[in-house]
Amino acid sequence: MLSIKLHRPIINQLRTRSGTSAKRYISFEPIIDSLKHASEMMIQIHADTGLPWWVFIPLTTFAMRTCFTLPIAIFQRKGLRKQNELRPIIQATTPVLRAKLASIAQREQSKSVSEIPNERATLTAEKIMILAAKEKIKRQRNLFKKYGCQTWKMMLLPAVQIPLWVSFSYIFRNITGWSDFGRANIDTSLTNEHFLHLHDLSVSDPYFILPITLGIVALCNAEWNFKTADLMQLTTRGKKNSLRPTAFDVIINLSRSSLIFLTAVATQAPAALVI
Repeated sequence: MLSIKLHRPIINQLRTRSGTSAKRYISFEPIIDSLKHASEMMIQIHADTGLPWWVFIPLTTFAMRTCFTLPIAIFQRKGLRKQNELRPIIQATTPVLRAKLASIAQREQSKSVSEIPNERATLTAEKIMILAAKEKIKRQRNLFKKYGCQTWKMMLLPAVQIPLWVSFSYIFRNITGWSDFGRANIDTSLTNEHFLHLHDLSVSDPYFILPITLGIVALCNAEWNFKTADLMQLTTRGKKNSLRPTAFDVIINLSRSSLIFLTAVATQAPAALVI
């Protein structure tokens, strides 16, 4: 009985650590509070500038994209161009590596007279292709690192652009009152300003003119960027020898689907968000 009483606190402590008595959770309240303060700051800046919302919102978006995403986009475009210039060098090494491995295997097979098998002498065509592909990837990684155009740097733009877009979307949703349904707008000036056929920027466009225009402009911009990438030969599209879609094709299809979904959501969003 004494041993059981002594071990019960240990068992209770283990249960607490395992999560039966105490639960750990991730709180997003600090981030939400920061975005709410940013919304209040945005309203104050709008009041100080005296600009209407239909001018202030696009101007703020343009300023943020110019300061944050444009330099990264230029850096990424230069990196992609440098990678495209180095790819012919990497592609040219593949036949050389295969020929070198084949000659090594042939030489080892002619020299091998013992019963102990030699690894180099047992190289088959499949093994040669696998080893050549691994060596090609290794040399490509080293070459990209030498010229400062590593593949991971190409992920900087979405890593910055997506959180920035989500943050500004939440800020303007908070300003227009679309984040909490049934709550009054934070800034009542949205209900008094006019833009084209709209007399209240806090409600959605009843004629769907702004959402459809937004979808067409965004889709044209995306298609123009895709065509520009092809013309500048920043991708391998148009050079593939099989019908298998490339990673760039997947990105194109995902972008088109996302833009269609964004247009559908914009039909229900306040007009200030669509602007």
